[in-house]
Amino acid sequence: MTRDGREPPFPLDGGRAGDGGDPSAPPRRKSLRDISAPEWAPKKAHDAYAIPRSRRLRQSMTLDEDRLWQVLRRLKANIRRQAPIGPYVVDFVSHAAKLVIEVDGYYHSLPERQEKDAERDAWLSRQGYRVLRISTSEVQSGLATVCDRIEAELSPPSPALPPSRGKGDL
Repeated sequence: MTRDGREPPFPLDGGRAGDGGDPSAPPRRKSLRDISAPEWAPKKAHDAYAIPRSRRLRQSMTLDEDRLWQVLRRLKANIRRQAPIGPYVVDFVSHAAKLVIEVDGYYHSLPERQEKDAERDAWLSRQGYRVLRISTSEVQSGLATVCDRIEAELSPPSPALPPSRGKGDL
């Protein structure tokens, strides 16, 4: 019932759907509460700064990351570069194969950085991802070898065939 004691109009009788109010009243402005995601909607898989950070990192990729990206693009394996996953931005990821590819330079050989990388790898593995770390020296010296390793990791293992029977066995 409205304040004046009348029944609110049925939406098909001239009222606005969902508000139950007077059709002659001005439309109500939506608040953030009205447009927030419903409870059943999946939560974001990354923090609010991950997307701008990943966009910035795509623009400033290292030379070795860029060389590897040029080759990975030709694989047609749906690999994303500088992609946010949770609180991290990974160098390359194949979500279908659950494979993260990291290109590590000298900075990653420092003890304090190795601890951080171990935490990051553990978090990614808890999310179901495998992490393949490739050094920049590997990219520089043998890009074809690196790509072969990545292709081997991307392709699912072939199922074991059942043992074959001999011709005369029944």
